[in-house]
Amino acid sequence: MKIKVLVVLMALVCVPLITDAKKREKKKKAGKTENVQTPKESAYDQLFKGKECTTAKGMITLHKVDGKLYFEFPLSLLGRDMLLGSTVSSISDNSNALVGQKNQTPLHVAFTMTDSMVYLREVTNPSRAQISSQSKDKHIEQAMEMGTRLPIMEGFAVKAYNADSTAVVFEATKFFVSDDSRMDPFDPYGKKVYYGQGTRRKRFQSELSYVGDIKAFSDNVSITSSLSYLQDIALHGMFVLVIDEPVTVGVNRSLVLLPEEPRMRPRLADPRIGYFVSGKEVITDDLDGVKDVYYINRWDLQPKDVEAYKRGELVEPVKPIVYYVDDAFPNEWKTAIHAGIRLWNKAFEKIGFKNAVQSYDFPKDDPEFDPDNIKYSCVRYCPVGMANAQGPSWVDPRNSEVVNASVLIYHDVIKLINNMRFVQTAQVDERVRTTKLPEDVLFESMRYIVAHEVGHTLGLMHNMAASASIPVESYRDAEFMEKYGTTPSIMDYARFNYIAQPEDKGVSLTPPELGVYDYYAIEWGYKPLLDARTPEEELPVLRKMISDKIGDPMFRYGKQQIGYGTFDPSSLTEDLSDDAVKAGEYGIKNLKYILKNLNHWMDSQDKDYTYRDNIYREICNQYSQYIYTALANVGGFYINEHFVGDPYKTYQVVPKEIQKRALRFAINELKNMEWLDCPEVVKNLEFDGSNARLLLKAFASSLVSTKRLALGVYRDPNGYSPQEYLDDLYNLIWASTLRGKNPTEAERILQTEVVNSLISGVNPATGRKSMADMVLAKSRPAFGCACGGHQQLPDYQIREIMEKLPMRKAISMKATNFDQFSNLVERRQDLNDRLGYDFIQYVANISNDNNQHLLHQMILKIQNLMKVNKNNGSYETRGHYAYLLSQIEGFLKNK
Repeated sequence: MKIKVLVVLMALVCVPLITDAKKREKKKKAGKTENVQTPKESAYDQLFKGKECTTAKGMITLHKVDGKLYFEFPLSLLGRDMLLGSTVSSISDNSNALVGQKNQTPLHVAFTMTDSMVYLREVTNPSRAQISSQSKDKHIEQAMEMGTRLPIMEGFAVKAYNADSTAVVFEATKFFVSDDSRMDPFDPYGKKVYYGQGTRRKRFQSELSYVGDIKAFSDNVSITSSLSYLQDIALHGMFVLVIDEPVTVGVNRSLVLLPEEPRMRPRLADPRIGYFVSGKEVITDDLDGVKDVYYINRWDLQPKDVEAYKRGELVEPVKPIVYYVDDAFPNEWKTAIHAGIRLWNKAFEKIGFKNAVQSYDFPKDDPEFDPDNIKYSCVRYCPVGMANAQGPSWVDPRNSEVVNASVLIYHDVIKLINNMRFVQTAQVDERVRTTKLPEDVLFESMRYIVAHEVGHTLGLMHNMAASASIPVESYRDAEFMEKYGTTPSIMDYARFNYIAQPEDKGVSLTPPELGVYDYYAIEWGYKPLLDARTPEEELPVLRKMISDKIGDPMFRYGKQQIGYGTFDPSSLTEDLSDDAVKAGEYGIKNLKYILKNLNHWMDSQDKDYTYRDNIYREICNQYSQYIYTALANVGGFYINEHFVGDPYKTYQVVPKEIQKRALRFAINELKNMEWLDCPEVVKNLEFDGSNARLLLKAFASSLVSTKRLALGVYRDPNGYSPQEYLDDLYNLIWASTLRGKNPTEAERILQTEVVNSLISGVNPATGRKSMADMVLAKSRPAFGCACGGHQQLPDYQIREIMEKLPMRKAISMKATNFDQFSNLVERRQDLNDRLGYDFIQYVANISNDNNQHLLHQMILKIQNLMKVNKNNGSYETRGHYAYLLSQIEGFLKNK
C-alpha cells in the first residue's frame, strides 16, 4: 500500500515537470524558427548581393562588380605554374603599339596563400638566372631553398571564402588597372618613338582607366583593361616633339594554367646550329663550378601513333602546331600567308609527321577563341606604315616548350617587297617594273616572308652564312638556281637574285620554298629520339647529325651580326654568294641598267614621280650595301663555333688578297659613283643634294680605321697588316696626284675626308670612341629569348629595326650613338661552345692597337706630297692641295 502511494506522488510531481519541459521545447523550436527566417549573410554574399555583377566561370571564376574585379580562386590552384601574358587588343594610335603585339615576355607566376593574404609570386624571370642543384649534398639543397625564394609581385587580401570553402575571393582591380612596367603595353622601338631613337615619358591616368571584358575557360582566364596615359615624346633626349598627348590602350591579360609537370623532354642546344635557347644554371657533383645548360626553344611534337611512326609511316602529332590568320588581312595576301605557314610541313614530313603545321582563318563560331589570348598563336595584320614583319614566340620556362607564337605583318611589308623586287630583279624580270606587283609575284614574295617569320616561331634563328656557300656564277645558272634558289636557308636575309643579268633568262630569282639547311635544322630540333630517356642520352645522335653535315658549306650556321659586331664577311645580311666583289660588280651593273631605264618603265605609271622618288632612294641604299658588303672583308674574320674534330676553325683571318681586292673595289666605286646622280632621273625628284657625294663622305670617313687589321695580323702574322693597308690606301686615294694628273671632284672629296679622319685619329684629345674600338665579336647567351635574348627590348626587334635602316641612317647612328651603346652593353662573354647561342654583338678592345704613329706617318707623307704638288695642276687642283696642306700644318703646329 505504501508503495502504491509513493508511485502516485511521483507521478504527480513529474507531470508538471514534463509539461514545463514541453513548453520550453516549444519556445526553443519557436526561437529556432525565428533564426531561420533571418539568417546571417556570409562575407561571400555581402560582396555581391544587390550589386551589378558580371560573372565568368572557368579555371578561376571572375566577378566584375561595380567596376571592380574579383578573383574567386580555387585553393587547388595554389602553387600551380601559370603564364600571365599581356597583349594589345586596341589602341588609339597604333604607332605606339600594334594590335596583337606582346611587348613584354609573359610572366611565369604562381599564387600562394599565407594567413588571410594571397600572394602573386614570380617563378622565373629572364633577367634572373634559373639555378638548380643536382648535387647529392643536402646542405647545397638547403642553401638553394634559402637563396632562391620566389619574389612577391603583388598581394591580395582575402575578402571571403565561397560556400564550400574550396576557393577564396580577393579583389584584383588595382593589379589589372595600373601602370605596371612588367606588363607595359607600349612598344619602346615603335614608330612613335622613331624606332628607338626617341624616348617616351608617360603618366598613367588611373581615373580614366577601367576593367573591360572578362572571360573564363577551363584552363585560362582573360581580363581586358582600358588604360589611359598622357605621354611626352622627345628625340635624342633633346627635341621635345609631343607633350601631354593622350593615349588609350586596350590590353588583354591572359592567365594560362601550365601542366603540373612539363610533358615535353627538353633538347640540349648546340651552338653549331641556329636555335633560340633558354638557359639554366646547374650545380653538380661532377664539375667544379656552376654548369650552364641551354635547351632549344621548340614545340612539343610527338607522334600520335608511336608504333606506326617506328614503322616509318607518316603520322599526325598529338598536338599539331596551329596558327590562326587574322581576318583583317587584305584578301590578296591571305592565300600566300596560309601557304607560307604550311610550307614547313615539307620539313616535318621528312621526319615522319603529317599535318604538323596547320593554319586556319579566325574562327567565326568558336566562343572560346580570342586572338588576344596567349593560348592561341596568331598571324596578325598591322595597319601601320612600317615595312617589317616579326615572328616572336614564348616558352614554358621549365622546359623551353613553345606555348605561344605571333607573326606580325605590317602593312608596308608590301612596299618592302615591291622595293626589293624592283631594285634587285627589274633588270631581268619585266613583271616587277610596276608600282603594284602582279598576283604571282606578290604570292611568291609574301609566302617567303611569312615562312621566314614562322621559322622563327618554330625556334629557328637567322642563318646569315647560308648564301655565302653558293659560288657567285651559280646565281646565273638556271639549273642550279632551280634546285637551290638564292640560299640554302630561308632564315638567311638573302632576298632576291641581284646577280642575274638581263640576258640570264629563266634563272630563278627567289629563295627556295625551304632550303636544304632548313630541312636539316628541323630534323635536328624536332625528330623524336624514342630510344633516349633523357636529354643527355640524345646527345650522341644529335652531334652525329651535325658532324655528318658540318663539312658541307650549305649546312654551315652563321650567326647574325649586329652593328659593332659585324666582323665575319661570310655571315652578312642582304648579300649573295661567296664573292662580295664579283657579286657587287654584277649588282652595280644591274643598278645602272635599272636607273637608265627607270623613266622609260615608269612614265606611264608614275605621273607625279612619287614612286620614282622612293625607288631612287632604294637604288642608292642597294648600291651602298654592295660597297659595305665588300668592305666587311677588310680586317675580317671567318667565325665559327668549333668542337674537337670540326673542319672549321673558331676564327680565321680573311686571306690578304681577298682583303686587298675588296679595298680596291670599294675605292674604285667611291671614285666613280657619278652615275648615281643621273640627271635625267634626279631632275624630277625631291629637291636634294648629291646622293653620290653623301655616300662618298660616309664611307670615306671610316677608311683609316686599323683596329681590326691590327688584331688580324696579331692572329696571323702573314695577314694584311695596318702598315700595308695604309700604304695601299695612300696609293689608291692619291693615285691621280702620284701620276701627275688632276684629281676628279670625287677624288678631292675622298682625299679631304681621309685627311680629316687621319687628323681625328691621331689626336687623342678628341676623346671620341669609334668603330675602331671594336675588334672582334663575342657571343652572349639568350635567356628565354623570343627572337633573341630578352633585355629591356626583345632582340628580335633590335635586329629587325637595324636591318631595315637605310645605310646612310645606320652610318649616322654609328657616329652619334656609339658612346651610349658601348656604355649600355656590359655583358662580355667568350666566343665558345657554352655561350655562343645568340647573335654576334661586340667585344671590348683587346688588341692593344697603337697605330696612331702609322696614321701620323701617313699625314706626314701626304704633307710632303702636297708640298711637292702645290703648284701643279689646274687652278682647282692647286687650291685643293693648298687647303689640305693648311689643314695638316695647322694640326701639326697645334699638336
